[in-house]
Amino acid sequence: MSQSAPHRPLSPLRRAYRSVNRPYYWYRPAQLARRVRAGAEQSGEPMLVRAAWGSHLYCWPDPLGRAVARTGVYDLIVAETLARLAAPGELAVDAGANVGLMSNLLARAVGPAGRVISFEPHPLIFRTLSRNVEHWLSAEGIRTIELREAAVSESAGVLPLAIDPSTFAANKGTASLEHSDPENSTEVRTVRLDEEIGSDVGVMKLDVEMHELAALTGAEALLSSGMIRDILFEEHEAPPTAVTALLQSRGYEILGVRQGVFGPVLSTPAEAYARQMWDPPALLATRDAERVRRRMRRRGWICLRSSFGR
Repeated sequence: MSQSAPHRPLSPLRRAYRSVNRPYYWYRPAQLARRVRAGAEQSGEPMLVRAAWGSHLYCWPDPLGRAVARTGVYDLIVAETLARLAAPGELAVDAGANVGLMSNLLARAVGPAGRVISFEPHPLIFRTLSRNVEHWLSAEGIRTIELREAAVSESAGVLPLAIDPSTFAANKGTASLEHSDPENSTEVRTVRLDEEIGSDVGVMKLDVEMHELAALTGAEALLSSGMIRDILFEEHEAPPTAVTALLQSRGYEILGVRQGVFGPVLSTPAEAYARQMWDPPALLATRDAERVRRRMRRRGWICLRSSFGR
């Protein structure tokens, strides 16, 4: 298992900065009232919550669901980067879709002329994802999300998805193909992106619980030909890593993206990790760094607007 780099103690100034670095409240003050109501809700079943950009979705009461209920978004920097980089009419890929929060955002970004392919292997989570896609079809007319009940990997077949019962009960995003636990696992279908994707991809979000290297190995043809323009992913260790080395060898530039008060901040990966204050920062592999810098330059938070993608 990959381990997170140890956090260095924050200085008083950086602790103060972290306490005010809450754009979802500064830009959307009404969210504070929703946070109070969400704090009083207790349920073990999926709950209908509202994303910052206006869509509703069913989420389990785990870190993702609670974050959306309280702030309108989960992993703000990932959501904002996807919102800025995905363009109307493109194909976007959500590998490790969970209940579909980012799939919904991508569908709004690419619009009715675009497509989103969402991969989620866990049967229970996939059912909630499917429920959300049906809800978005009836409530918003979103019909561009294609679901695949599978994990992306280096080969097509079947692999055991390890699920620690106590951890999974609290966080539905912890099942992993990288763990070994014969007593607590379920077999899931695996696919290769090279065999699943037949056209250019604008943006891919890759969140597969430390299975990123295998997932990218199964996308060798796509990567080598530059058919995937942007790949947003997370590494628990600061680069260079096997994942970043693979991507760089296929012609990608690696950038770090971290959360500022007034918008996302692009940097080198080393700087992004040195200045992290929460979880590891997002990493972005791109074949068009100039486009990324141009689209990320603007201040503000597109994904926090209720009009985003309408």
